[in-house]
Order: sequence, then C-alpha cells, then structure tokens
Amino acid sequence: MVAIPGIGPNSPLMARGGGGYPRAGSPFALPLAKPSPDPPIMRQVSASSLRLSTPLQKRYGRQETPFRGHGPGGHEKAARHQTPTPHSLKIRPQSSVSCPPPRVAWGSQPLLSWSSPPGGRSSPQHPQRSSSCISPRSSNLEFDDLHFDTCFDPCQQPLKGQILHKMRMQPTASIERMSGGIGGCNAGMWILRDGQRAFVLKLVRTGPCIGPRQQPEADKFAKLCRENPGIVADPSLSFPCKIFRCLQQGGARVHDLVVMCQAPGTRMSEIIMQKLHSHQVQDLMRILEQFGVFLADFHMRYNNMQHGDLTPANVFYDPRSGRFTLVDVADLAPRNPVIQADTERFMKSLKLLSGFYGPELFRQGTSQFEAGYARRCCNPRAV
Repeated sequence: MVAIPGIGPNSPLMARGGGGYPRAGSPFALPLAKPSPDPPIMRQVSASSLRLSTPLQKRYGRQETPFRGHGPGGHEKAARHQTPTPHSLKIRPQSSVSCPPPRVAWGSQPLLSWSSPPGGRSSPQHPQRSSSCISPRSSNLEFDDLHFDTCFDPCQQPLKGQILHKMRMQPTASIERMSGGIGGCNAGMWILRDGQRAFVLKLVRTGPCIGPRQQPEADKFAKLCRENPGIVADPSLSFPCKIFRCLQQGGARVHDLVVMCQAPGTRMSEIIMQKLHSHQVQDLMRILEQFGVFLADFHMRYNNMQHGDLTPANVFYDPRSGRFTLVDVADLAPRNPVIQADTERFMKSLKLLSGFYGPELFRQGTSQFEAGYARRCCNPRAV
C-alpha cells in the first residue's frame, strides 16, 4: 500500500465529504440540536416530507457547510448518512462576523423569462481553452510511467522533478496539496502551477482496491478517448490530458496519477449556497436555466451520452465567462436503463438541497432548468 503523507483517518482532508456536504462525525458537520421525534428520513429528501407549519420565509435559515475543494465525486453521500430534519439544524456562520441567518422571500421573486448570455449567444459552444488550461498536447491523451520508492509525494524531490520533466514544465513550477475533500475513491489531490497554466493531479487506486468488476479510471478514459476523438480538448469537460502509471520498486502498480486542466470557477453546490445566502434568487434561476441549455447542447454533441452522476457537486460555473465545466467524467456512457438520465439526476439533487433551503428551490429551480434544456432541444441550430 502506498503511504500518502498528510492523509490518514484523522486528517482534516478526510473530514469533508464530496459535493459540499460535511462527512458525518467530522468537525465540519452541522451540529444537531435535540433529536427530533419525527422518524428518520432515509436517502433522498422530498419537499413534502419536510413541510413545516412555519411561514415560508422562516424556512430559509438553513445552509450547507461550504465545500472548498476540487475533488470530484461524493455528491450527497454524507447527507444521506446524516440527514437532519430542517427544524433541528443550527447554522454555522460562514465567517467570524456574526449575522442573522439569511431570509429569502421566495414568493416575492417572479419566475424569470429566459435571457441570452452576454454576446447574444443562446447556448454554450466550443470555446478555445484559455492559456491557463493548455495541456502539453491538448488533442491527445498521453500515458507515461512514474517510478518511486514507498512514499508518493509529488511535492518533494525526486518525484516532483520527474513529473515536471515528463509534463514539459519549467523547473520553477510548483505543486501544492489541495485542501478540502478529495473524494472517497481518491488517494490524494494536488495542484500543479506553471505560470498561467494550472493542472489538477489526482491519485486514483487501481487493482483490487476498486473491486473486481470495476475498470480502472485510466482504462475508462482511454476508451472514451478512442470512441470520441477531440474529447481531450473539449473545455466543457475536465478530461485528462495525461495519465501516469505509478510504479513502485519491482514494477508493482497500485495507483495512477491522472492529470487534467483545472476547471475554472466554482462548484454549483457552492454557487447555490452563495446566491441564496446573498438573496440573489433571480440570478441563481438564470444560472440554472443556462445550465439547462448547456446540458442539452452537451447531449446533442455527444449523441445523448450521459454523465452518470450529474449533481451540483460535479458542475463548475465561471461567473466571469458564463461557462460550465463537468468534472468526474470517467463514467460517461450512452443512455441505458442502468444509468439515470442526467436531467433526472440533477433535479433529484435539487430536491435534496431543497430540504436545506426550502421547497421553492426545487420548484423554481427545476422549472428554469427544464425551460433552458427544452429551449436548446427545440432550437438545435441556435448559436
């Protein structure tokens, strides 16, 4: 087993789950008041099961603990294991400045009519990658080997120099460990910066650790690349540009290091929290509608291929450019009865979040999301 410095069962990195939710039992988890006499709510939370007798404006006072990290996956796993009822939540302030919980008068916010993004575009297209996301060979997925002894730490020499050399980076480039959640299937995550370029390094397990019936991520990415030429250079996906096979002494391979461009912007799970906390409900509805347009365009470009786990935690949004990026894309696959449709999965996640923010998030949010998706499907030639 490879020892990863700084990561252990008591490490702060393991205290958070994915998707903006605190892991149960961690110091980041929302404190609970006296247990509610209501029966526990299992798995997905419906709006009807969370209905309270208090006015709608008072129901908003709940917020999830912000997730600060890039690790993909996880989504609402922690929330499923520890789903507090709304009236038992105590809100942890976002900063040291004490302020009352936010109040959103959902009823006073009219539903928005669709408006195009700046520049008159009605749907996201294929923008060129910015200079901060230029891979060594952005059109191909490259494979290479890394050799190390017993401790895998890309922040230290000689492994750092080996990575920079094979990535064709300057010797002055930096590698720093990522803070926040790293995902349950990952053994570590780092940020590599070389001037304006930024990459995420994700150490993933291979072999028996992931189960006998699971393909390693490297094999999944290689298959996707063969079947979808040009997917490596698609800026709407956080797709790897290079995968290192990590080999210990003797040639044992139990990990792969996946290298991908850093997704610009912020996770949608954080965007939702920030917009509701700052009373920017209409702006949030506009973003959800634009995401519906983006998703429909993605499905049309990839012949209705599904993400497989499309939650707000696996979507990044950049407010400066208005662009969306899908992360954790190793399980992209054609639509089939086993895989839940992306639209259904995303709306199901909004329904879960409505247990924290009130049912209007689900009602208005899904309405706007579906409107954007339908608009793009009805006008596939719109640019």
